[in-house]
Amino acid sequence: MDHPANIVTSQAAIVRALSTEELRRDYPWRYFGAQVENNSTTFRIFLPEATEVKLLREGNGWGKIYEPLERGGDRIWSITINENLTGAAYKYHIRNDHGYLPQPYDEARLDPFSFQVLSEASVSGGQVYNSVVSDHDKFPWTYQAPPRLRAPMSIYELHLGAFLEDNYRHIAEKIVDHVGYLGFTHVQIMPPFQTPIHSSWGYLVGTPYAIYNRHGSLEDFKWMVNHLHEHGLGVIVDVPLGFSIQDWSCGIACLDGTDLYHHAGPEGWNDQWHTRIYNHSSPYVRDYLTGICAYAHHELGIDGVRIDAVAAQIFKDYDRGMKTWERNNREQLSQEDWDLVNGLGGDCNFGDRGYWLSEAVDFPVLRFFREFHQRLSRVAPELFTIAEESRRIFPRLATPVAQGGLGFTYAQNMGEMHRVRKYLHRSTEERRIEEIESILLEHQEEVLVNAMNTHDECANGRLRLITELGNHIQLIGLAALCWFRPGAPMIFMGDEFCEEGWFDVDRYLDWGKTGPHAALHQQQTTNNFHDLNYILQRE
Repeated sequence: MDHPANIVTSQAAIVRALSTEELRRDYPWRYFGAQVENNSTTFRIFLPEATEVKLLREGNGWGKIYEPLERGGDRIWSITINENLTGAAYKYHIRNDHGYLPQPYDEARLDPFSFQVLSEASVSGGQVYNSVVSDHDKFPWTYQAPPRLRAPMSIYELHLGAFLEDNYRHIAEKIVDHVGYLGFTHVQIMPPFQTPIHSSWGYLVGTPYAIYNRHGSLEDFKWMVNHLHEHGLGVIVDVPLGFSIQDWSCGIACLDGTDLYHHAGPEGWNDQWHTRIYNHSSPYVRDYLTGICAYAHHELGIDGVRIDAVAAQIFKDYDRGMKTWERNNREQLSQEDWDLVNGLGGDCNFGDRGYWLSEAVDFPVLRFFREFHQRLSRVAPELFTIAEESRRIFPRLATPVAQGGLGFTYAQNMGEMHRVRKYLHRSTEERRIEEIESILLEHQEEVLVNAMNTHDECANGRLRLITELGNHIQLIGLAALCWFRPGAPMIFMGDEFCEEGWFDVDRYLDWGKTGPHAALHQQQTTNNFHDLNYILQRE
């Protein structure tokens, strides 16, 4: 594989050789946003319904000097400033006089292609957010990237702030010291993108291309990835591609005064999460979402992405009850739609719910994921993807598109994790091996991520594994099951040293439970994971 410095050079050569249309579709972050070239900076933003767009920045007194963007025939607004503005803060002032919203639309908004966002306290006590001009080509990558699908793989999931509330660089050093010693091949980082809601664990994203500024700058984040790679650790990031926050001050909802990125009406809202739902039928939105993952790979050095809440995207009825989703007409489905369902495992009737699977499937999202993987195979072929899908109704999500699947590399097996833990909750006398033997014996078409635990399973009223199971012997047995069956084993941070209680972003890991002064059962459990990874890699 190329050295990262060569990758940057080859990427720049590829970008220069592309047509404008190819650049906008496959490398949108290299076309839209603030693009620095020599001693000029060009700002471009897609706002089809805007009637006026102005650039706001310190250099023009935040709008006191009028710097209007010009609307092109393709409804892309642009302006070029004859300065290298790397590091400068900016916004767009957007007006829409077309009356889509009940009130006049006249707002200062962030760039949807912000790579860094700065926030500061306002006079009223809230937060003011500004985009920052970034230059991706100046970071000095030094690592030799690990192989694409390093096999066998074992994954350590973590939340950056709860793992260590510090700068990305210090977090990286702690990850190498701890996770590297344990022998895991990859860390899986809960969403590291800009969010105004820290308590959301990173999943309620505001600007999807921007790195979370709580732990440092874009340069700091790249240093973290570079450092992990230098020490042999691959990096996976969680990416929400189904929803984003509804906030206007730090998000992309109603960016041009219309539902540009999201569905209009009830279809565009997730009432449980209070989020906006992306419109996957829009070609521009599909480019934008696919670009997030390609960007993470090419510019941030990310090896794999875990796509969050796939079930909530591909099933209309997921967490929405019977009132807020409209059934498909099963009798009028096209042949293309039937081929999609059959390729993924076939239709079935949910007698207890009163409808067929094909009536609840969101076909535009299924088509998006197929297109997503076909495009990534061309634009970012080294990047692997993991589907976090709790229902496991379709058995072929992690099957190549050419074979009827959605194209994911791995499926995260949430259902089997729940079955095993339910089995372990019973007393020994009440357990029946038949309840879980299919996990060991059944052939799986997909390559699975076998999670012992995830952040979801030790939060929101649930407990960590050692507290739930009662002793570390059962925890070690569960680990053996995950390690010595087909697939990639995965744990959540703290399980390896018997962290107790529950997970929350403000409940930090107790590092006093590690090292020579830890309790005997904590040392035994930590050593057990070290040994499991040692055996996995060598035998």
